[in-house]
Amino acid sequence: MKAVRSVVFWLHLTLGCVAGLVILTMSVTGILLAYERQVNARADAPAVLERQTSTAGQAPVDTLLDKLKSGGQGMPTQLILHSSPTAPVEARYGREKTLFMNPWSGEVIGQPNESTREFFGTVERVHRSVGLGMRSAIGRGITGASNLAFLFMVLSGIYLWLPKVWSAPSLKARTVFRRGVKGRAREWNWHNVIGIWVAFPLLFIVASGVVMSYPWANNLLYTMTGSKPSANGNPRGEGPGTGNAPGRPANRGRDAGEAVAFVSLDTMVQATKQQVPGWKSITMDVPRGDSRVLMLSVDTSFGGQPEKAQQVIMNRETGRVDAVKRFSDNPAGRRLRAYARFVHTGEEFGVAGETIAALASLGAVMLVWTGLSMALRRLMGMASDSAKISKPLGADEAELAGEVVNL
Repeated sequence: MKAVRSVVFWLHLTLGCVAGLVILTMSVTGILLAYERQVNARADAPAVLERQTSTAGQAPVDTLLDKLKSGGQGMPTQLILHSSPTAPVEARYGREKTLFMNPWSGEVIGQPNESTREFFGTVERVHRSVGLGMRSAIGRGITGASNLAFLFMVLSGIYLWLPKVWSAPSLKARTVFRRGVKGRAREWNWHNVIGIWVAFPLLFIVASGVVMSYPWANNLLYTMTGSKPSANGNPRGEGPGTGNAPGRPANRGRDAGEAVAFVSLDTMVQATKQQVPGWKSITMDVPRGDSRVLMLSVDTSFGGQPEKAQQVIMNRETGRVDAVKRFSDNPAGRRLRAYARFVHTGEEFGVAGETIAALASLGAVMLVWTGLSMALRRLMGMASDSAKISKPLGADEAELAGEVVNL
C-alpha cells in the first residue's frame, strides 16, 4: 500500500509540474467566463427598453420581418423572441451580425456590445487552446492533454487526501485551515483543505472537459448508454432542436404557377406560445422561399438547461403542429453529451451552479499555486525538516509536518 501511495504521489506531482501552468491558465479563464451570459446580457440591453412600457403588446412577427426588409437589412436567418417585456427581439444573420429590435415598434435599436464580445472571445480562445486559435490542433491538444492530466490529479488527489490513520485531529488537519503554521506545512494544509472542498465540483468540470476534448471520451458516453455516436463527433448545440424530427413534412414540388397559401408566421408563433405557456424565449428559423416547414425552438429556462427546451415543427400551409421534439426524445448518449457542455460551465444549475464553478476554478488556482510551491521547495531542499516550522510543534502539528516531509 505504501508503494502504491508513493507511485500515485509522484505521478500526481510530476503531472502537476508539467501541466500546472496550463491548468492555471484554464482555471483563471474559467473564472472570467463564469458569468459571461449575464455580463453580455447587461452590456447588450438597450437602455431605451428599460424606460418604456407598452400596452399594445409585441408587434406581429410578420411586421418585424417586413421592417427589416424595408429598412434594407434583409431577411435574417433567425428571429428570437423573449417573454420579458424589456428584452429586445433579436434578428440574427448567421454568425455575421445580430440586430436588436424594439418589440413593439420593430425599430432597430442596437447591436451586441462589441467590447464585451471581443473580451470573452479572447478569454475563450485562451481557455480552449491557450490562445493559439479555436481550430489550432496544437493549442487544443495542449489544453486537452492538460485537462486529462488534471482529471487524474483530481482523482489521485482524493486518494492522497485520505489520512493514513483516521482520527479527529488528522481529519481536522485536512478539512480546516490551520493557524500558526508557515512554509511548506501551511501550503500542505491549504492544498488539502481547498482540494477536498472543491474536489467534487472540479471532478464534474474536468471530466466534462475531457468529454469535449476527445472523441473517444465523447463516444464513451454513447457506448455506455447503448447509443450510436454522432457522425461528426461534435454535438455542439445538441438538444431538442437537432436531428431529423419525426413527422417533418417534405417540400413537395408543385406545378409551375400554382399558388401557395401560407398561414402567417405570427399566427403560428402565437399558437406555439399557447402550447408552451411557460416559455422564456422562442427561436424561429426564418423560412426561405416556399419552404412548407417552420422550425421553432422553445426554451422555458433562461438558457443553459437543455432539458427545458423543445423544438416545435409546424406546417406553414395548415398552421398546425406536425411534430414536437423534446429533450427526452434524444438518445441517452446525446442527452449526456448535452449535459456535459452545461455542467462544465455550471449553467445547468443556474446562477448557483455558475458560482460553484467559479469558486471551484478559484480553488484550482490555489491548488496549482500551493502544489507548485511545495514542489519548488522540495526541489530546492527548503523546509525539508520539521525544525523549519516557525514555532515548536505539538503532537498534531508534528504529524502534519511529518506527512509533508514524507510525501
